[in-house]
Amino acid sequence: MSAKVFVLGRPGSGKSTAARRLRQLLAQRGWIARHINDYEILRRMFLADTQQIRFRPTEHNGFDAIDLTVMDLALQEVEVAVCANLCSADLATIEFARNDYREALQQFSASFLKDAYFLFLDADLETCLRRVHERVMCSSSIDDHPSFSDAIFRSYYQKENGAYMAACLQREFCIHKQVRVINNTGSLNEFMRCIEQFADEIFRREAYGSFLADRMLAAGLLTE
Repeated sequence: MSAKVFVLGRPGSGKSTAARRLRQLLAQRGWIARHINDYEILRRMFLADTQQIRFRPTEHNGFDAIDLTVMDLALQEVEVAVCANLCSADLATIEFARNDYREALQQFSASFLKDAYFLFLDADLETCLRRVHERVMCSSSIDDHPSFSDAIFRSYYQKENGAYMAACLQREFCIHKQVRVINNTGSLNEFMRCIEQFADEIFRREAYGSFLADRMLAAGLLTE
């Protein structure tokens, strides 16, 4: 048994909080969990770009992507990293932010997407930018620094993806598992309650799938 959970939304929408809580909840049930964040891949690309051909530095140790093809390359690396991690884990949470998720998800193979879960966190642009600034002010590590300047943030992340994720994603990409959209502009308690419900849905579905697989193995309908 291994499950993939895409945790998507603008920076500041609550992705890291949600992914961390999902892993905590499923670890409590005995699952081994891993986390893949494309920020680490993009930052490695930025540091390697010493001539500033594809990236340029911004304040607070951030960076802007000058050549946006790096965003697609990073997602292709994400798929490779997730597949490697799932060899020794029950769950991988996959975190990244893009302006157009329909376009971004085309960077993944169809077989990788079809059996994944999707959690999209919806929050308006200015709320997300405010949260990013608050996080930077309180940051204790480089991971809390924004990758984009305010101008690029407002330009790049202006597209609203919530309606597409809720109504079209499952059909267009032949997703077999749950796609959940959560509006994260309310209280933290309500947000956490929604995450806990989603974690429970994942656990119940995966546990039932394992039960069916065991029954089919016992009946000789499957081979290990």
